[in-house]
Amino acid sequence: MERRDQSKTVHTYIGVLMNQYMKTSETLREIHQFITEKYYEVEDFSLCILLSMISGTNMIALGQPGIAKSAVLREVVKLIEFDGHEGTPYFHIQMGSDVSPNHVFGAPDIDYFKKHGIIKRHFEGFLPDAIIAFCSEFYRVNDQVANSGLLTILNEGEFKNGVDTIQTKLRFFMADTNFFPKQMDDLDVEETDLKLQALHDRFLSRVLVKPVSDQANKVKMVLMDDTYTTDIRLSLDDLIAVQDHLKEIQLGEDIASLMVLISTTLEQNHSIFISPRRLKLSRNLVKAHAYFSGRSYCVAEDLIALQFSFWQKEEDIIKALDCIYDVMNKPQHDAHAFDEVLQSILDELDRNIDNQRDFDDFDIAALYEQAIEDCTKLTERILMAYPDPERYVDVNASYKEVSLTYKRLMTEHDAVG
Repeated sequence: MERRDQSKTVHTYIGVLMNQYMKTSETLREIHQFITEKYYEVEDFSLCILLSMISGTNMIALGQPGIAKSAVLREVVKLIEFDGHEGTPYFHIQMGSDVSPNHVFGAPDIDYFKKHGIIKRHFEGFLPDAIIAFCSEFYRVNDQVANSGLLTILNEGEFKNGVDTIQTKLRFFMADTNFFPKQMDDLDVEETDLKLQALHDRFLSRVLVKPVSDQANKVKMVLMDDTYTTDIRLSLDDLIAVQDHLKEIQLGEDIASLMVLISTTLEQNHSIFISPRRLKLSRNLVKAHAYFSGRSYCVAEDLIALQFSFWQKEEDIIKALDCIYDVMNKPQHDAHAFDEVLQSILDELDRNIDNQRDFDDFDIAALYEQAIEDCTKLTERILMAYPDPERYVDVNASYKEVSLTYKRLMTEHDAVG
């Protein structure tokens, strides 16, 4: 086979893989549509679940009891096909004071303990063996469970079992809770709250779920068909493939700069500190939003995913969202600025021609050359800020207008020269 034919075959194969890979994003959007049709006013909640699932990010839903947090999470799990996976593809537990490490990590091997004096657990069928896990009422976790390896599983995906360190198969951990842990700067903070705060920090994705507020939606909720279901299914294999290929979603320097701008603005204007670790890990949520939207690259609108990771307290949410929307609109603002610069170049050219045409040393070609140079600098400025301008509708329109103007000025320059 010739080298050209081999190259063509490889590109065709990659294209087929990408089509299959991106097709799963269609399924995820269908799941989102189903969830938001069955449950009311859960658009952000559903989006948070799916973006966290795509990126393999630990997520927690916070909100008062009785507002369908657990119901929505369980609904998503029902749509996942676990066929073909051995062990414990799905693990669920409701936390409480009576829940011991045995309920979460498995019963200890008594003979091993008698012989070595170290706890080694039969973890098959429990959290360390799970691929997807859901812990309801998570902040009711007791110290015994929290100190028996939960943090290590959430952080590193590892479980210390006897003298062995087990690499868990966990792909997605989700939880819900009925209350926020108090912060260090709260006047009535207690030691228990500080321990919960350590757990709270392990959740990159957080979503506040509120009760249905619209009166019409409340009526629909009362009348809803609880048996409403769907044939949509997401295979666990496809989900794992998406997670493994998320690194292929392109996140350029322009988007990274906007992420940094948001985090810096939140800290400077609202004293909301986004740690370097949280900032870096949040890129996966942004990539997940691009994938969920059916794209292989990130654009400014994908920054909306940061609403789930760039806050700590409930009062931070609206501040973070306002800041994110401001930065998301930056390409439009920049495009307007580019248009104004271009117009000023043309105005200056016309003004100089009018002011100098009666002078003996009038050199119209030189004036055109200056305008052409200014257009070149403006083009460089646009490409410096937006290396791929076609990804931004307004910026691309400005870029094309500058390019057309440059060509027109070159033509006019040649005519007068």
